[in-house]
Amino acid sequence: MKQTESLIMSHKLKPRCPRDNRVMRLEPAGIRWDDPAGRTETLASYHCQYLGCCVRYDPANGYFTVIEEPEAPYFVDEPGTNLERCPRHGTWLYRDMEAGTDRFLLKCGVEGCDYLHPDVQGIWLRE
Repeated sequence: MKQTESLIMSHKLKPRCPRDNRVMRLEPAGIRWDDPAGRTETLASYHCQYLGCCVRYDPANGYFTVIEEPEAPYFVDEPGTNLERCPRHGTWLYRDMEAGTDRFLLKCGVEGCDYLHPDVQGIWLRE
């Protein structure tokens, strides 16, 4: 798991799930675990909940799923999705619909960043 302390994830994103293209929902304290000192840690992320889908997104980790381990969650990259990073922040871009079209764009999830990149063709197998 990667954490980017100095960057704040925007709470207004509409990332699309790479498995079913549905809009993912924000879970401000979606992933919780106890650290070795007994403190509860949380990681805000966007989560696709369509028919039990387990894909999540946050800018530092990109698209991923979580495997629950006894000591801490284990993050597994979603295959074929984390290919482009924001050149300003080094964070993973998320996939969103271009307004008024049926095309997708890759956008930065950091609060206040307006960086976008054309969708990378061929990486989304479920279109």
